[in-house]
Formats: sequence, C-alpha cells, structure tokens
Amino acid sequence: MRVLIVDDHPVTRDGLRSALSSSGEVEIVGEAGSGEEAIQLVAEAKPDVVFMDVRLPGMSGSEATRHILECAPEARVIVFTVEESRTALADAMRAGVSGYLLKDSSSTELVHSAKLAMEGKVVIHPTLTRAFIEEVQYLDHRPDTPLSRRESEILQKVAYGASTKEVAHALGISPHTVKTHLERIFEKLGANDRAQAVAIALRRGLVD
Repeated sequence: MRVLIVDDHPVTRDGLRSALSSSGEVEIVGEAGSGEEAIQLVAEAKPDVVFMDVRLPGMSGSEATRHILECAPEARVIVFTVEESRTALADAMRAGVSGYLLKDSSSTELVHSAKLAMEGKVVIHPTLTRAFIEEVQYLDHRPDTPLSRRESEILQKVAYGASTKEVAHALGISPHTVKTHLERIFEKLGANDRAQAVAIALRRGLVD
C-alpha cells in the first residue's frame, strides 16, 4: 500500500513511518506537515491511503480531507490523532474519512485499518464508538425547521456575546421581542439555553 503521512510534528511522523514500514506491506510515498502540503502531495504521489492528523497549522485535517477527496476520490483518508471530541469525530466523518484512530493504536491496527479502508470499510477507534453513535443520533433527531432571517440575525449577535438589551438596541426592537424570538430559536434548535443554542448553531453552520 502506498501511504502518505500528514502531521505537523516530525517526531509523530517518524513514529508513524516506523510503525507502518515495519509491516513490510506499506510503502511511504511522502510526508506533509500541513493540509495544504498534503493536497499537493496527494496529486503528485497518488497514495492509496493518507494518515491525517486533525490538528494542523492553517487548514484543518478535515478540511484538507475534503479537498483531497474532491481531487482524488479513489484515495482513502484515515485520521490519526489525539483529538477525541465528538465534534472533531463528526467533522472528520462528514469530510469522508475512512477511519478515525487515536495515537495509541498499534502498528498492526494501523496496517489493518489501511487494508479495510482500501476495501471500502470504515474503522473507528473502540473508545470513540459511543461518541460516534451519539453524533449520529443527534444528526438523525435534530430539528429541520429553518430559522427566519430575523432569528438568524438575533442568534448571530448572541453568538458574538450580545445581551438581550444590546440585541434589541442594535435591531431597533424591544427586549421582549428579542426574548420571544430566542424562545422560538431554542424550540427550533432543540436547545435549552443560549449557550446550547449557539453551540448547535455553530455545529450546523448557522452562525459564524
């Protein structure tokens, strides 16, 4: 298997290279320290599998994955990271990765995951399975009711930290009207309070 390694830490790249090369089934065709460099190397080296970190300088691993799969849909990307958050996992899965592994994975697990990825299968580190299931359940049950333009304006200002009075003043409406809109926003998003509403909106790309 032709493999490209993407990580901004040289020590991590060295360790991953040694772990993969020891199997005798992997050829390392390149290493990159950023998402931008990875995209370029995929076009040049044409790897079968890309081991990608999530946290990279500049472009994130998930964003780089999207670009890679647009240009080289036959490539398989496996996230190899210390990031265990549900959000990071969800972003990576939506980007189209074929696996999500933590950096305590053994060389045998790494090679096996690469083989499964080439067979069109997805591998998730055992400790992350629950987080993956929770995210899928969230996506399946989230409300689909769109926000109105006014509701979007209010939620954006709330996301920036504006108080009810500040939102009312900025939009030329009463604080009571703002509160009414917020109640509708909470209902549409399935949120209990401002913080949760903003978190859900950020995850869904409804606010910046």
